[in-house]
Amino acid sequence: MTSRPAFQCELCAHFRSPLDGAAERSCDAFPERIPGEIWAGRADHRKPFPGDHGIQWESEDGAAFPDA
Repeated sequence: MTSRPAFQCELCAHFRSPLDGAAERSCDAFPERIPGEIWAGRADHRKPFPGDHGIQWESEDGAAFPDA
């Protein structure tokens, strides 16, 4: 599995920031909590991940996916 920086989540259009009152480490794909494998950068969430409800990484404001 390819390693990715954890900030892939922070550059995703689906990320919910705790600064906006969201639960820590959450997003549209994982409303309760982003799995550790994705958050830690061990999983590339441009590809389906179990439990993501068909929602994968999508660019926020034209940001490129962070490559390791």
